[in-house]
Amino acid sequence: MRTPEEQLVDASLEIGKALLLAGGEVTRVEDTITRILHAYGMREIGVFTITSLIEVTACTPDGDEIVKARRIAGSYATDLDRVERLNALSREICAQCPPPQTLATRIEAIRRPRTEAAWISYAGAVLTACSFAVFFGGSAADIPAAAILACLICWMDRRGFYKKANQLLFYLLCSMLTGFLGCVLVRMGVGVHLDKILIGCIMLTIPGISITYAMRDMLLGESITGLFRFIESLLIAATIAGGFLLSTVVAEGVLG
Repeated sequence: MRTPEEQLVDASLEIGKALLLAGGEVTRVEDTITRILHAYGMREIGVFTITSLIEVTACTPDGDEIVKARRIAGSYATDLDRVERLNALSREICAQCPPPQTLATRIEAIRRPRTEAAWISYAGAVLTACSFAVFFGGSAADIPAAAILACLICWMDRRGFYKKANQLLFYLLCSMLTGFLGCVLVRMGVGVHLDKILIGCIMLTIPGISITYAMRDMLLGESITGLFRFIESLLIAATIAGGFLLSTVVAEGVLG
C-alpha cells in the first residue's frame, strides 16, 4: 500500500504531466511540482523534465527517499484554459495542503476534455483555409474546394486517426488524402488554383505552435527539451510537405 508521501509524489507527477500535455513549459512543470512537495514538508527535491519524461526525487520529513518517474505519452495540445485550472489547483494545494488521496479525483476532472460543439471546429478550419488560400493569391473560385478540404482535415483531426499512436503517420495520411482530393476537385471544376488551395489547407497542419514552444524552451535555458520539440516539429513539417508532394504525383499518374 502506498504511503501518503508516495501518493503526494504521484499526484504532483500527474499535475506535471497534465501541464506538459496542455502546452505548459518545462520550467512551469518543474516549479509546480517543487512547490507542491515543499508545501508538504518534503526536502532535497529534484525534478527533471523533458517532453517524454518527468522524474522526481525527494526526501520525506522522516528521511525516506522517494524516486518516481512518469513516461509522457500522448498527443500534445495547446489548452490554456486547462493550464490555468491546473495552476489554480496547484496554488490551492500549496495553500491548504489537502490530503494527498483526494487529489487524484480533482486532477482527473481537470484533465477530462470539455465537450465542444463540432461546428466551431469546422467553422474555424474553413475560415482559416479559405482566408489563406485567398491571401496567397487564390480567387473566390478556390474557396469551395478549400472549404471541402478544410472539413476533411478537421474531421480527421477530431477523429484522431493514428494521432495519439504516431503523429507522423497521421500527418502523412492527412496530407496525402487532402492533396489527392484537391487534385480531384480541381479536375472536376471545383477550384482553379490547386497550389493556392493546398497552401491554404497546409496552414491548418503546420506545427507553428510547436516551433514557438521549442524556441521558448531554448530561451528559458531548457536546451534539451527545446531541441526535442524543434526536431519533432521539423519532422512533422517534412512529413506534411512529403505527403502533399506524393499525393500530387500519384494524382497526376492516376488522373492523367
